[in-house]
Amino acid sequence: MAQRRSQQVPLIIVLIILGAWLVRYFLHPAPPPYTCGTHCGEERWRIKTLFDRGAAKIDFAARRTTVSELVAMRAPSRLEEEERSDAENQVYSVEAVLLGWKQETASHGDHDYHLVLADPNDLTRTMIAEVPAEECEGACSSAQRDKFMQVRQVLTAQLAQPEAHFRRLSPAWVVRVEGVGFFDIFHGQIGVAENCMELHPLLKVEFVRQLGPEVLLPHRIEPPENHRCGHLGND
Repeated sequence: MAQRRSQQVPLIIVLIILGAWLVRYFLHPAPPPYTCGTHCGEERWRIKTLFDRGAAKIDFAARRTTVSELVAMRAPSRLEEEERSDAENQVYSVEAVLLGWKQETASHGDHDYHLVLADPNDLTRTMIAEVPAEECEGACSSAQRDKFMQVRQVLTAQLAQPEAHFRRLSPAWVVRVEGVGFFDIFHGQIGVAENCMELHPLLKVEFVRQLGPEVLLPHRIEPPENHRCGHLGND
């Protein structure tokens, strides 16, 4: 009898492990495989390109807000590679001042268009908006690929091609944009919000008007000395 019980114990352990694996599999299924494109980005790349398993939960009915309100949000202390926070399941509509932009084409660049947006009522409050390149893996398979392409076309039609270094716009433009909320990690990026909230990816951009010379733009756009950004789960 004792021998039979001892033989049953390993079987029970195996069943427990198998059950735990099945629960994890169904609650957290494997992400969709990449089927096209070149390798471009790293951290939270599937979320950045809306090719993650949680993209189906995004509310695409744009919620009107401001740069200042987005910058004031509380960032999760722990950012997951494959999981979205509640704020990242929403598209936001913002009227902002486009201070400048560049394309991430450096040696470790991900080819995104990198825009710096400021609150029209406080030009010192800035945040980043990004537009993926359709030739990148994830972006080329995303259901929103055509919107990425359209936004990039609107930007280049108005501003010409971006450069690898950040180019300030003079005069700056007031724009209306729509994009998915996204919390990035802090790495001293130009225009980063103190909570690292971004609109990433942008899904729509409209140029409203140019600012006149009477509007005093910030002399420098520097990352905050202190930030409230989250960290990747494995950091």
